[in-house]
Amino acid sequence: MKRRFFCNEDKKKEYVGLVVSGYRTEHVAREHGMSPSALREWVRQYWDEVEADMVKKKQQADQLAKETQDLQKKYEQAMKMLGEKELEIAILRDLVKKTTPRSSSDSK
Repeated sequence: MKRRFFCNEDKKKEYVGLVVSGYRTEHVAREHGMSPSALREWVRQYWDEVEADMVKKKQQADQLAKETQDLQKKYEQAMKMLGEKELEIAILRDLVKKTTPRSSSDSK
């Protein structure tokens, strides 16, 4: 007698998502201890919904990647400006040291 495979709707959608993303139905089913026919039924039932969710996630991931890239550019620009300012300060300090002679009476 076969046992029934029980899982909640979210888990079913997760398994369908694996199939939608390119994994073979039989592989996913056997990997998770269910029959391929049950998974095929879920794929028919949830395909459109899962595919739409995956498209949304892809768009969100793309947007996040773009924002990360923009922030990385801003960070690099800020670090470059910081380096330039530090160099400028070092040059000015050297210039101040050269233009103000130290006398032995000022040291006391």
